[in-house]
Amino acid sequence: MTSQPPPPQTQPQPPPSSTGEQPETDHINRLPDELLLLICTKINNAKSLCICNLISKRFSTVVRQTPSLFLTFPHRNPNNRDENLPKKLFNYLSQSFFRKPPPNNFDGALFQSAIDSLKGFQNVRDLRIELPSFQHDESIRNWHAEFGRGANVCVILFATSLRDLRHQSPSSNHQIQIQNPDHASLTNHLLRSRIASSNQCFREATWRQHVLRHVVENHRRTLETAEICDSEQKGKVVVNNKQQVNDLLDPEVKLPASGYGKLWHVQVLRLPESRCVLYGATVVAIRRTDESEEECEDVGVKHLMKKRCEVDKHGLLWEVLRHILENHAPARSLNINAARR
Repeated sequence: MTSQPPPPQTQPQPPPSSTGEQPETDHINRLPDELLLLICTKINNAKSLCICNLISKRFSTVVRQTPSLFLTFPHRNPNNRDENLPKKLFNYLSQSFFRKPPPNNFDGALFQSAIDSLKGFQNVRDLRIELPSFQHDESIRNWHAEFGRGANVCVILFATSLRDLRHQSPSSNHQIQIQNPDHASLTNHLLRSRIASSNQCFREATWRQHVLRHVVENHRRTLETAEICDSEQKGKVVVNNKQQVNDLLDPEVKLPASGYGKLWHVQVLRLPESRCVLYGATVVAIRRTDESEEECEDVGVKHLMKKRCEVDKHGLLWEVLRHILENHAPARSLNINAARR
């Protein structure tokens, strides 16, 4: 007499609910931690991850290991009657961040709440922060700034107008003319306006650097790259590597008091890679240096380009810089006086 095989083992079914329906299976708890961490990395948004952190102890453990974070600060409510809020906020933060290093116990409600929410993340290697823009010059197309030991450079790209050639026939691309020469020329009024906007942009970049320093301090052990950009996606302050992170947090590394700048202007600048034409294109490069350092003809822009083009080869700003530095000499030299803020 042959023995019968044992019956297959079945998983016990959960008891039916009071309504008689079977409860839904919690599929997400069946995922391994590695896959959950990958999902958190794709989410990236710090606010959403802080909400995920409250789901369960397991989620909290995984979320805190997310290596890449994006944090955006609230923008002004369009229904708010206080139209001067952006200016007031900028002045308040400038007093706390720009004029002196931010204290560890900075109690600004908006920033402190967001910074505190990041302290729980234990493995942040890449951090991106978005702050409201306080620059109202519509002719600014892009700007980029990097600060650290031996590199304190800010580059700003202006253009009076931009013509998109992506939807035009190739034959029409050769017939680019200036309809109004005054529209693209560097008049004295335009020169003064763009120098003033450049100085304001540099101050804003410096202020963002101090904000970034305050946030990065809690993640110096793991952080490798960081950037702080504006809400209009026109520009950013970048920390590219571990050495720049250390320089950012080193109290001995200070922004030099003196500096210099260069200005380039091209009436019509055709950009084949971006397939557009810039009219009245102006590039302003500002560099803060010690008084003993000799001035560079390119203000250190070529060194900056070499580093950034490895990451962003097709950016509009970098294509403009390549064309201008190869084909045009600076139109003006600028004196940077730190006392005039």
